[in-house]
Amino acid sequence: MTTALGLFLLATGVFYAVRLMLWRRGLHLEFERSDALPTPRDAALPTITVVIAARDEEATIGPCVDSVLATDYPREKLEVIVVDDDSSDQTAAIVRQRMLRAPALAEAGHELPEADWDESEGAGRLRLVQIPENRRRDRAHKKAAIEKAVAHARGEIILTTDADCLVPVGWARSMAAQFTGPEVAFVSGPVAFTVLPDDGLFIKLQAMDFFGVMACGAGGIGLRKPSLANGANVGYRRETFEALDGFSGIDHVTSGDDELLMQKIAYTTPLDIRFCASPDALVTTEPVRTLRAFNHQRRRWASKSLNYPAHLKATLAGIGLFFGSLLIGLGLLVVLPGLWPYLVGGFALKAVGDLSVLVPAARRFGQVALLRVYPLHLFLHPPQAVIAFLRGPFGGFEWKSRHVDQ
Repeated sequence: MTTALGLFLLATGVFYAVRLMLWRRGLHLEFERSDALPTPRDAALPTITVVIAARDEEATIGPCVDSVLATDYPREKLEVIVVDDDSSDQTAAIVRQRMLRAPALAEAGHELPEADWDESEGAGRLRLVQIPENRRRDRAHKKAAIEKAVAHARGEIILTTDADCLVPVGWARSMAAQFTGPEVAFVSGPVAFTVLPDDGLFIKLQAMDFFGVMACGAGGIGLRKPSLANGANVGYRRETFEALDGFSGIDHVTSGDDELLMQKIAYTTPLDIRFCASPDALVTTEPVRTLRAFNHQRRRWASKSLNYPAHLKATLAGIGLFFGSLLIGLGLLVVLPGLWPYLVGGFALKAVGDLSVLVPAARRFGQVALLRVYPLHLFLHPPQAVIAFLRGPFGGFEWKSRHVDQ
């Protein structure tokens, strides 16, 4: 039994290490492709609409909007739409204050379509849409918010970020530059958690894990097998979104306004998916601060997995088997001490795979300090991931003060 279990553990460990080293190859391909892109002239840049869905975000929506309006994108080609998703706080009021300061698009000769006056406020670069009807929905509230914003959008390219995010000055320009031709339909961008100097291990471990998921997602895109993306930093062509009827077909899933849309485009159309590997595009977002919130966040993320294409499910299953084997091996070590060398080999394979992706990504995006907590993350990652794998697709979770049943 010891030998059989040990060999199974090593076999799944080899699968894991090879998979991550393949993602490392894809990551480098995206680095090289992004570095080779020419810097587009202002006249060649597309018009863009930044969509920010917000619910009870009075503490963060102001800085978020300010960071988007401060990007170095041509003013006449940038609009921002904040969708107030039935907030009960001052989110909408804070946006209205900033609308008074945002220069009007009309100054640049862009007229607001008359139909847009029905439900959106403002004719300037910053506009507000409210959707109190979302309280009647059982799920997919954010998707409904984004669809409504896109219906009001004038940009050729839709960029989305979250209300608790900050975008750098070069974000919009870096993301838009990825749309080099009509065949490029979707672009995923880099995201990292904000880590303050006095943050403890809980936050740093979250940031390590989150950053690793982002890097693996970039690797999958580089291999032309897109799997993971984050709605805090994605972009897509408005005409593609409309041609696919938005989130139709995936609107029964609450989460997935990012990767499920990306997968829908990747696996149902001949269009291309790209990853923006420019450090100037790194969006920062807030980690959760409690174990309870962390649990619900990871269950929400895992809830999408049953809707992945078959080959992605198979990859997740292989990773889950490896992590499960590590946990079972640790649990049986007292009665089967002969498992010890197999466990050492298994964790060594995990470290080789993880670091093959983490190290180049951390160097690229200035996140090398996160690697200091990797030795602890190496051992805590398997149980956390297994719990999320098992509970996410089958249980409910809380998101933005709403309870969602799967």
